[in-house]
Formats: sequence, structure tokens, C-alpha cells
Amino acid sequence: MPPWLSQLIYLQQSESESYLSKLIQLATVSHDNKPRVRTVVFRGWSDSFDMKIYTDKRSAKIIELKDNNNVEACWFLPNSSCQFRFRGTTTIDCDKETWELLDEKSKSMWSWPSPGNKFEPNNNLNFLPNKDTNPIDNYVLLKINIDYVDQLILDKPVHFRRRWIKKREWIEERINP
Repeated sequence: MPPWLSQLIYLQQSESESYLSKLIQLATVSHDNKPRVRTVVFRGWSDSFDMKIYTDKRSAKIIELKDNNNVEACWFLPNSSCQFRFRGTTTIDCDKETWELLDEKSKSMWSWPSPGNKFEPNNNLNFLPNKDTNPIDNYVLLKINIDYVDQLILDKPVHFRRRWIKKREWIEERINP
């Protein structure tokens, strides 16, 4: 287990079990070389400690990641006043095993109209599942292979900051906040 992960798990214990504690910000680079940030749901860790996110393969982030798979994710834990930033590279996986873990209501989201397209009120009323679409065709598991972690603890009067960089092994160093 990476050394930063035990620290994250420890701090997560002070967070509530609410859905909001699973939200992270994911940054990609668009085709016009501009940053794009969006909120995604953290879904767990793979056996090799990749961060897992479920997403729609029709979304803009998937197109961006096919051209440039470098990302940064930011996760703020408000109860502990701690921020983690993760850098790494992504892989896109059509993983049926994680699909089977979803309930039917969650699975129906992947049969909604394409994300980011113009809203058509007559066609998209209440985002009911499209019977002509197999939702698993739009589902992908995004895995982030992390090679850099930056932790900032907002504390009074002095903040605490450190980072871990993966070379062959993880190297930890304290840095200025």
C-alpha cells in the first residue's frame, strides 16, 4: 500500500459517510490546450491502488483523455481541513465486473442522452432510460495510475504540507505550505 493511502484512509475516518465526501475534482486538458475541471465520484481503489471513477464514454473527458491521458484530481476533506492532489495517467476500461456492482437506477444513467449535447425537452423528459440504448455500451471505468500526491493540511497558525513522488518507490518529503 502506498504510504499516502494510509494517511488518506485515516483522515477519511473523520469525514461523514455522506455522498459529498466521495466527490473529487478531476482536471484534464482539452483539444485547444485549455484546462477542464469537473466533479466526479470516487469509486474506490483497484488492486494496484489506481483511483477508480465510473463515467460515460460519450463524455468530453473521454475524448480529451484519449489525446492526453495526464490528469490531476483534487480531493478536499472538510472535517480534517485536508486537501489531497493526485497526479497521474489514466486508462479507460470497459469493466463489466464493476458494472455488475451498480444498482438498476444507477445503471439507467448510462442510457440517458449524450452528456454535453443540447437539451431537447421533448426527447429527454425526466431523463428516462432510452429503451434503444444498452447502457453498458456507454459505461467505462476510468483508472488513474497515481505517481504524485500532494497533501495540504490547513491548520492554525501554520499549515502542514508534504508530497510523495513515485520513482521506483514512493519518496516522501515535507514542503512549504
